[in-house]
Amino acid sequence: MARNWSITGAHCNHQVDFTPRSQDLDSFILAKSKPAPAYHMLHTTIMDYHQHAQYHLKLAPIMRDHDQLKVCLILCDWALASMIKALYIYKCHSVHPPKELTMNEILPLVHTDTEPGLDIALFIGTMQHMSSLEERQEDQYLDLDNIEKLLQRTEDILEELATRLNDNIAEYF
Repeated sequence: MARNWSITGAHCNHQVDFTPRSQDLDSFILAKSKPAPAYHMLHTTIMDYHQHAQYHLKLAPIMRDHDQLKVCLILCDWALASMIKALYIYKCHSVHPPKELTMNEILPLVHTDTEPGLDIALFIGTMQHMSSLEERQEDQYLDLDNIEKLLQRTEDILEELATRLNDNIAEYF
């Protein structure tokens, strides 16, 4: 008969380290070179979200070419959301961004002293709205020319935000 062990009970009774030995060395090196190893985790998480944004953006034109226009919009929305979460992690120093960000949270993330972010925030909100509409309403806006424009604007915004993020990360890390 198998026992039902709780994770906390098993953890308290058996102090097992599941960290691979190579990570121990990496953690030691990071601890010596940076004030706190948490910076490595922040950097890794930011880069993961940035990579997700690029991945979604690469898939969007493929879906467009296969006449999956709604899926193309959803992928553009996901790409923008991933990039915004990367910016959130960078600015808030938290590896756990909220599932969804409000416009009040997005605007300060995309706004800078030299570049107003209202147009970017509004575009992100529009993409969120359009990608969440039900299918019977999509005939109103799912024209290939409009999808091309939305896809191009998404690419432009992601490129701009990625440049800002990479410049900031290079200075910070």
